[in-house]
Amino acid sequence: MTNSAPRWTRKDDPRTLTVPVIGRIEGCTHPESAELLPDGEHIVFGNCAMTVGVPFYREGKGLVYLEGEAFISLARLGADRSVGLVRKELVTGLTGTLGCDVLTKGTDLFPAGTVFMASGGNPFMRRGDSALGAATDRHRPCALGFDPLTGEIRGRIPLWAGTAVAEEFNPLDQPNGLAINAAGDLFVGDIPNGNPAAPLPPPSPSAVYRIPHHALDALTRGEAGAAADVRRVLAPGFVNGLTVSRRDGECWMVSCSTHDVDEGGLYRLTDADFARGELPEASVKGIGVIDGVGFTRRGALVLTNPRNATVHLFTPDGEHVLLEGEGVVLGRNPADVNICYPACLGGDEPALLVPDVCVGPDSERSAITILDLSGY
Repeated sequence: MTNSAPRWTRKDDPRTLTVPVIGRIEGCTHPESAELLPDGEHIVFGNCAMTVGVPFYREGKGLVYLEGEAFISLARLGADRSVGLVRKELVTGLTGTLGCDVLTKGTDLFPAGTVFMASGGNPFMRRGDSALGAATDRHRPCALGFDPLTGEIRGRIPLWAGTAVAEEFNPLDQPNGLAINAAGDLFVGDIPNGNPAAPLPPPSPSAVYRIPHHALDALTRGEAGAAADVRRVLAPGFVNGLTVSRRDGECWMVSCSTHDVDEGGLYRLTDADFARGELPEASVKGIGVIDGVGFTRRGALVLTNPRNATVHLFTPDGEHVLLEGEGVVLGRNPADVNICYPACLGGDEPALLVPDVCVGPDSERSAITILDLSGY
């Protein structure tokens, strides 16, 4: 099946484009996704707290979330370009905090400006455990809604076994990408990555779920039939980052596995795609294992590949370049980027938030780099 989405062509040897660095948020712990608040200055981001080398998960080669050790931070990018943490531990006691976005249209439970963050996914363990926690009642994947300035938790859209979404489809395994459109519909991508051995069948289908705005409160309250209007698109190449394009208002998804037939694809998901339940043709192919995706108002496209630490930019006229920050290394594992319009750029020029979700002995030195994309 096809849709009318634009197409971009990957180059084998793209030139490097170096752009100014506005600043860096230091002192992060595995920051996976960051988002600018509507005030144009405050930034929230999740520290997903994970480890590698766990022998009972894929022979120590896979990433495992540390249960209860993830947290959400609040930072500020001032109009004078000053950058710093406001509250390092705004919300604590979480597991696997991943993609996030800001609610555009309020409900009774969730005022406009509420931030939703995907959390609670597999695989996870407590420090010192001799097995994963996936098969226990501690697995609580959800979309967590909270006040981004006070840290007050306003509610959770439950996605675990026995909830309305699980009864309609299946329990989600690792909610990862998350995006919200202008109508207040919530999109959640699920990576079924909790199986302890890679050759095993995935615990659930890889998919993107569209939760309509009118169902947010009903799902949170656990009302009967609350998931009747939830729809999904199956994503065989595995889903990672999601965004809503500033150009067309649609949800866009990137794929993130080595078995992906498009070898790293970008897909526009329309109402027709959700009605059909299948992916359209890819608008980009061959980028590799993609994590983050974002669009500027002028139509520039940004994709990240954490496997080879590259940030790809397709300019508004379609040229493919590799993006670098002036005088800095963007990160060893650039993750779920977000394009924003901060007050320090007048609110009308784009900046790019690039979290580095690196894992290792110096992970506490992780940072979020803020790039100036003015003109793109």
